[in-house]
Amino acid sequence: MAKSQEQSLPLFPDEPSGSAPAPTPASQIPTPVRATAKQQLWLALRLPRLALDIFAPAQDVVAVVEGEGSQRSLVACNAPALVSGLHAGMGLNAAFALAPGLRVLERDPAREQASLERLAAWAGQFTSWVSLVAPDALLLELHGSLRLFGGLSALQARVVGRLERQGYQVQQGVAPTPLAALWLSRAGRPQPPLTDAGSLVSRLGHLPTQCLGWGLKQNEQLDRLGVRSIADCLRLPRDGFARRFGPPRLQDLDRALGRMPDPRPGFVAPQRFRAEIELPAETDSSARLLPALERLVEEMVGMFRACEGGVDSLDLGLLHCDGPPTRISLRRLSLTRDRRHILSLLAGRLERQILSAPVLGLTLASGMIRPLAGPTRGLLGDALDEDEAAVPMLVERLCVRLGDAAVHGLCLVPEHRPEAAWRRNGRNAPGQGREQRAARPLWMLDTPLGLEQRNGQPCYGGPLRLIPGPERIETGWWDGGDVARDYYQARTIHGECLWIYQDRRERNCWYLHGVFG
Repeated sequence: MAKSQEQSLPLFPDEPSGSAPAPTPASQIPTPVRATAKQQLWLALRLPRLALDIFAPAQDVVAVVEGEGSQRSLVACNAPALVSGLHAGMGLNAAFALAPGLRVLERDPAREQASLERLAAWAGQFTSWVSLVAPDALLLELHGSLRLFGGLSALQARVVGRLERQGYQVQQGVAPTPLAALWLSRAGRPQPPLTDAGSLVSRLGHLPTQCLGWGLKQNEQLDRLGVRSIADCLRLPRDGFARRFGPPRLQDLDRALGRMPDPRPGFVAPQRFRAEIELPAETDSSARLLPALERLVEEMVGMFRACEGGVDSLDLGLLHCDGPPTRISLRRLSLTRDRRHILSLLAGRLERQILSAPVLGLTLASGMIRPLAGPTRGLLGDALDEDEAAVPMLVERLCVRLGDAAVHGLCLVPEHRPEAAWRRNGRNAPGQGREQRAARPLWMLDTPLGLEQRNGQPCYGGPLRLIPGPERIETGWWDGGDVARDYYQARTIHGECLWIYQDRRERNCWYLHGVFG
């Protein structure tokens, strides 16, 4: 029946008559057929203000412009600019008439593409399949991630919420096919999630043809023919539609409705993170750099989670108008992807950095991403290895606050003399000590303290009671620091445990060398 009706409809006339095509009853519109056996659910994230969002946020009136000469017009405006009456598409001269203090930023398509790719790498923490849709959208396949993140609503809220906290304006759409999700995200108003493939025709039909993304010329052509919605497109004869607008446009409709496959190339994240963000205005205040730094760190950590890895080195660059950038490097970190820890390290170094000139932008680059397992969880959900990671993170924060020279580690060396059995080393350098068989106190005196004697018995606030021993140490003759000592553990009248020795070369001399805990 549909075939005979299609043949009875006339082809599109070269000049429109001004009337819309004769509508076809909804019952005769072909229903979609699933293209694949595996169920899919796609989330489209459209960033309509990406041209502006790639810059750090500003409180004054800011707009991004493009074009040449008198044709320069606004592409995107921030909230203060919208309050001032500016809007996308407005001429630059008219914008200055309404907002004389307008700050103008030139559009940078290359930077927009780089930002979109970084967000694709960031989104990999929520799904194993992310696809780019130039110039301003991402597609995420969510079906395999729903149980992991607590369902569709929770996953949507997490993804969109984090993007908005980073300063991006987001429009979203959810549908069983990627193209349908993308069209829903272009609707201009929030659309409920579409999870049933059988409802694709009815849900997409009311969308205007501008959601198709076919360009201004074809939208005007459709409008002249009275075709103003996707439902109007679906009522037209397929052969005539393909001849008038081309087979690719007909295939778009089929892919959106699930009548034919729509494979999407997956985005492959790079092995290193590198990003740059430009400030709306130069600044010489470190505190004003923190919001831009937080965005870069959030994107970087999301990429690390997606790659199931971490890094042990970071480089932060502060860009100036004249002269080379100021470099802040973090080296020999414990392998990490902890956002708060990384941000605290970079912010700490930034606070201590003396700015030689106003800053125009920031760059953040990581070392090679290395595999890093997630935290091990116990039966009750508690992390078992958080304490192990806490100490290295504390040491790194101390190094940032106090400087690398003020923080060091200790290691044992193969030496019997207690005062020479340890040395300072780098905070991450491995020790080279030997296993200590005899008991050693943790608190050693820099210089042994001579003890008084009463009737040949050593005293320290009272007579000391010696614990049977001794441990004899006689060594060091080859370097001029030879010793001959008998060490004892001794108890004070208050129960304290001391480590004392008698110099065998001076039989009546006793010394305190350490205190046991």
